[in-house]
Amino acid sequence: MRFVTFARGGAVRAGVLDQAGGTVLDLGHPAFHDIVGPEPTVLDLIRTGLDVIETRLSGVVVPADARLPLEEVRLLAPLRPGRIIGAAHNFRDAVAERKMSPPEKPVTFVKEPSAVAGPTDTIVLPAGVGGVTYEAELAAVIGRRADAVSEGDALSHVAGYCVLNDVSASDVIRADGHFRRGKNFPTFCPMGPALVSASEVPDPQALRVRLWMDGVRLQDGTTADMLFSVATLISTLSAEHPLEPGDVIATGTPAGVAPVRNPPTWLRPGAVLETEVEGLGRLVNPIVEQ
Repeated sequence: MRFVTFARGGAVRAGVLDQAGGTVLDLGHPAFHDIVGPEPTVLDLIRTGLDVIETRLSGVVVPADARLPLEEVRLLAPLRPGRIIGAAHNFRDAVAERKMSPPEKPVTFVKEPSAVAGPTDTIVLPAGVGGVTYEAELAAVIGRRADAVSEGDALSHVAGYCVLNDVSASDVIRADGHFRRGKNFPTFCPMGPALVSASEVPDPQALRVRLWMDGVRLQDGTTADMLFSVATLISTLSAEHPLEPGDVIATGTPAGVAPVRNPPTWLRPGAVLETEVEGLGRLVNPIVEQ
C-alpha cells in the first residue's frame, strides 16, 4: 500500500493512495477507528506495523465518503522523521564522475527533520548561499527498532520506501568543511509522495532513479549501482546507534549533480524539479529564492 499524509479543510490526516493515484482513502474516517485508531498518523501506522495495517484493511467495506479525490487534498511529506541519516558518495557512477576513490565504508551525515518538505512544496533558496544542487535518492524508512542487525536481517526492519531529494548547498558545504549547515536549510528535503510499504518493493537494489529540471533530464541511475546497499547501510548504522521506527535512511545519489556538470546546473529561481524513483512516484517541486 501507499501511505500518505494529506491536508484538507485545515485538517491533516493519514491516508492510503490508491494504485491508480486518483483517490485517497481517509484513514481518519470514523469507519476505520476500530482498525487503525482515531486520527492515526503515518508514524502511528509504522509503529503498529504497515503489514498489520494492510491485513486489517484488506476486505474492509469502504464508505464512499472515505474516498477523497486527489485534487481535493494536498499531499504532505509522508511523515516527520525522527532522524534522517544520509549516505554520501554511495554510487559508483557518481564517485567515478568526481574522479574519487570509492570509500571503504559508508560516509554518512545527518539531515534535520526541520528540512523536510512535501512532494509538491516549494524549495526555497536562501539569498546569498551560492550554488545549490539537487540529489535524487531512494529513502528507506525504518519500521521496527534495529540494534546491531545483520545485513541478512536488515531489510526486515524497513517499513517502506519513498522518494527523497537531498537538496544541498554545495558552496556552503565546501566553505564549512562539513555537511551540517549546507544540508539543512528549510525545504532542503522534499519527500514523498507516499510511503510505499516494503511488501511492494521486493528488491530495493533494482530501482531506477531519475531527476529533471524544467523537463531536462539531469540524473538517470539505478540503485543497483550503490556501493553500499540499503541492507548494508542499515546494518552499519544500527551497529553505531539503534535505529527507531520512523528514522529515514537517504541512500545516496547517482551521477549528474549540479557541481560536476559543465556549466554547473545549479538550482535557479523559477525552475521546477521532478524527482522520481521507479515504482515509488514523483516529487514536483518549484524553486524560489528567499
